[in-house]
Amino acid sequence: MPLYEYYCSDCRSKFELLVSHKHADDVVCTKCHSENVRRMLSLFAARAGNSEGDFDDYAPSMGSCACGDGGCGCH
Repeated sequence: MPLYEYYCSDCRSKFELLVSHKHADDVVCTKCHSENVRRMLSLFAARAGNSEGDFDDYAPSMGSCACGDGGCGCH
């Protein structure tokens, strides 16, 4: 099952849940049980080779939000 990240607009909490893909949008807040929850964009990194070295070696131009060059408008 995939791990999804969510944000509750009512209590402003962020949480993660393991949910099947077909139920990923049918989630209630784990803190306040509100249905006013939205799924957040989740990013992951995959890297081949050895485990030594910094992430900067693989993505030197990423912005602080991982959008790359500010394409999301956060910069």
